[in-house]
Order: sequence, then C-alpha cells, then structure tokens
Amino acid sequence: MRWSPMADCPTPAQWAALRTKRPSNRDTLVTTPILADGAETSLSMAIDDAGNLLLLVPVSRGPTTQKIPDLNGLKVRYRRLETGDFLVVTAHPSHERVFTPFCREFVEAILVDYREPWAAVAATIRAWQSAWKPSRQQMDKTTQVGLFGELFVLETLMIPCLGSAAVEQWSGPDSERHDFVGDQLHIEVKTTRKSRHEHEISRLDQLTAPSGCQLLMISVQLEETIGGRETIATRVDSIIEAMRKDAASLDLFLAKMVSMGWSEEMRDSGELLRFNLREVSAYEVDDEFPRFPDNLALPTGIVAIRYTIDLANLPTLDSNELKTIVGAANPSYA
Repeated sequence: MRWSPMADCPTPAQWAALRTKRPSNRDTLVTTPILADGAETSLSMAIDDAGNLLLLVPVSRGPTTQKIPDLNGLKVRYRRLETGDFLVVTAHPSHERVFTPFCREFVEAILVDYREPWAAVAATIRAWQSAWKPSRQQMDKTTQVGLFGELFVLETLMIPCLGSAAVEQWSGPDSERHDFVGDQLHIEVKTTRKSRHEHEISRLDQLTAPSGCQLLMISVQLEETIGGRETIATRVDSIIEAMRKDAASLDLFLAKMVSMGWSEEMRDSGELLRFNLREVSAYEVDDEFPRFPDNLALPTGIVAIRYTIDLANLPTLDSNELKTIVGAANPSYA
C-alpha cells in the first residue's frame, strides 16, 4: 500500500506569519515550505512586496498546453528564480479566503494524487471556475492588429504634427466612420498581416469623405512573429512618454485605450501579439482611388457590403507631403 502524505497548509495563520516578514524590495519573496504530515516538501508558499499571496511549485519545464488565462485576482506563471524553475500561482491578498482552499486542493493533487503540476493547476482552476471568474475578455487578434496601426499613426504622424491634443482626433475607439476625424481632414487606417497592401472595406461609406473634408488612407503592413520587437504595449509606452507633460490629453488617451479593451494586465498575460513593421504607405482618397461612387444606391434588401481593395499601383504620399497635409488641415494646432 502506497503512503500518501496529507498537506498541512497553507492556513490563514501561516499567511499572517508571512505578512509580518513582508519584503520591502521589489521582486523579493519571503517563503516558507509547504508541510505534509509535518514534513517539509519541495513546494512553498510566499508573499511579495505588494502583499500578494504566492504558491510555488518546482517544475522542469513550462506549460505545454495553451496558456492558462488570468482570472479575477488569480494568475499562473512560469518563473525562473535563483533557486530554480517554478510554476507560480499568485493571488491578490483580498482573495485569501478563496485562495487558501484552492491551494490546498492544488497541493493535494500534486502530493497525494501525484498529478503533473501544469495539468493539476489547470484542473483545479476548472473546478473553482465559479469562484475565479475571468477579470476581462481577452483582446482578439483582429482587434490588436487594427489597434496597433491606429497607435502607430497617432504616435508617428498625428502627435508630431499636432502635439498631444491629437488624441482628441483619434476616433477609432468611438466606432466612427474613420479612425481620425478633424474639421477638414479625416484619416482611415488599415492594418494587415498580409504581405500585400490589400484591405477589406467593411462599410459602403468608409471611403467617402464628408462634405468639405479631405480623406487619406494609411496602409500599415505587419509581420506577426514571436520574435517581433513591437506590441501594443510598446506603442502605448511611447505615446505615454510623448504626452507625459499634458495630463488632460494623457487621461483621455488612457480612457480611450480602456474602451478598446486594453488593460495593463495584458503586458504579462501572454496574449499580446508581437510584430515587425513591414511597410507603411499613405494615399489620398481621390477620384482615382478604388472605391464605389458616393451616389451608389444598393438594391432593395441589401443592407451592408464588404469588399477588398488592392493599393499596389496607386501613387503614395511621402512623409513630408503627409505632414504638410495634416498641418494645413489643422492650423489651430500650429
């Protein structure tokens, strides 16, 4: 008959004892071994400088299955510490009453049932999913690609031309017809992971400029790759740095990012796509641009239309022409 140890912790008293030793330095942990039948095991519980509760399980590798999503107050990470590689489960201190029994079940799955740690934590989370609801919806790939293009244009064109107040013209988060809307100039940004400047147009009036306005299209080509140097987060950081001296505009930018589904949690969640920038081209949407005529009337019963345009043989605007157009259309920002 095989002996099966019974986990003795964690307990509320042990968390309380760890809090008295809470570290003051970032990235420092105070740990204590998990006990089973009074004997120390290789598992440990810990607390960090922010007071977060952690369970550390030594592992020889990272997860081989799909990444476990962050939940409300609960994160699972693969971390390399000075003492080795660990599966680390982290909870906010306010969730201790739920986290403690969760840990006991997870620990027993490893020590008693001899489960593989990554499989055990996934199974334990499934069993407790009603208590650990997702904190937010993940941002899908299509949204990330489109948002990256808009942030690129905001950072490299609009802010240099108009200053931090350019964020007022960023209308992508507001689901308007075009991504940047000014009194005299609208800009539509189309971003693709294809190797060609081909873009899907999702509404009949998307390439129509309002009366008295000029319309530009900026085509952004990205390569999605795990070795990419760019993410939404890198663009957010650059824009924040550029707007740091204008608190009101920065607040507006961050509010718009939240409405797009951005959260600081995305930085460590593993859901961020990584890109390399292939090419950026700008076009004036004029009579030669491939689009349906403004006066096109759809047959009765057809309420929407999608089509793909190819920009390969169209004349492009260089960066100086582009900045001149943006500046001339916004004289009050000069």
